[in-house]
Amino acid sequence: MHRIRRSLREDGIYIFGTRVINYIFGVIRNRLISRKLGVEKISIGPRAHLRGLSFVQMGNDFSAGDGLWLEAITKYNDQTFSPQIVIGKHVRASHFVHIAAANFIEIGDDVLLGSKVIIADHNHGQYSKVHTSPLIAPTSRPLDDNRRVVIGRNVWLADGVVVTAGSTIGEGSVIGANSVVTGNIPPFSLASGIPAKVLKTFDFDTAKWSNIE
Repeated sequence: MHRIRRSLREDGIYIFGTRVINYIFGVIRNRLISRKLGVEKISIGPRAHLRGLSFVQMGNDFSAGDGLWLEAITKYNDQTFSPQIVIGKHVRASHFVHIAAANFIEIGDDVLLGSKVIIADHNHGQYSKVHTSPLIAPTSRPLDDNRRVVIGRNVWLADGVVVTAGSTIGEGSVIGANSVVTGNIPPFSLASGIPAKVLKTFDFDTAKWSNIE
């Protein structure tokens, strides 16, 4: 009761009422989502964009802040896909995390995702072996769906990290803020930059992070 009085005194009836309504809707939303995904405990903030949950496999105790975008893409223009998103146990995602798969994305147990992290296994068009014409509007270009993204357990992606199609991040690795991962990051590495490059590795003999020569 004391906390309620303090909240009313400090913020007024409008802010207090908004918090109560958001809490009630949040409880209902999370119960319905957890039932759909078959998990006991889940917490997803407001303004979430959730699509293709039948193609999402999630471990227990997932938590995400505001604005989560979690989408298994089953159709785009005249293309159809059979995507799979696998998320482990105790995964934590901050605000406005974007995870979208047309093929396959795996995120291991105990992964921490900073705010505005993007993880995607596809592009609008192809630009390596097969080349999509730049004269085609980007929204009309076919999605490439033949690559995967795998993120090992205990990985930390700091704020603003982008993980692109075909990337693998090994167990226990750390990716610095605003980095772009475009390939393979070995386990127990600290990587940063655009594209992300390994700067340090963890030495289990000394229990220290060692600079790359």
